[in-house]
Amino acid sequence: MKRTILYRMFGVGSVPKALLPTLKKEGIVVMDEGMPGQFITRRVNGPQKRFRARVEGFSGSLVVTTKRVVCHTYGKRQINISTEDPKISELHIDAPDPKTLSIFFESSVFRKGWSGKIEFRFKTEKTPLFCDSLLSIGARQGTAPNAHSATRQEHDL
Repeated sequence: MKRTILYRMFGVGSVPKALLPTLKKEGIVVMDEGMPGQFITRRVNGPQKRFRARVEGFSGSLVVTTKRVVCHTYGKRQINISTEDPKISELHIDAPDPKTLSIFFESSVFRKGWSGKIEFRFKTEKTPLFCDSLLSIGARQGTAPNAHSATRQEHDL
């Protein structure tokens, strides 16, 4: 899969260099960086944040180790959850096509005072590897409840 231009030119969307040794010690199961993707929100409300429907492109990385799942977009940590955390079952994994990985969740599960659906959609050739590793640690297969109906409702408005 082609890496983003920002990754190729400036390394934007790579795993942070300070974090990489720790991830290697934990035992990297699958990792990809410089992936193009989309950050999608549906009726997200949080402290001083309100997004009815938002879609934003990014250059990012995703790493699954034996101890955690870590996602960064434009160098900002978006997901950092232990494989032992029971909330891992609240991550919904989908592969709409062989080169697209979708991680979908309800924001209130991970952040107090938040509500709404958040999705990270990655373009990667490692989609089957990510799906297998995430499902083996307890993530759920398929889209989150009401994911498609929320999208349709917002596009109809």
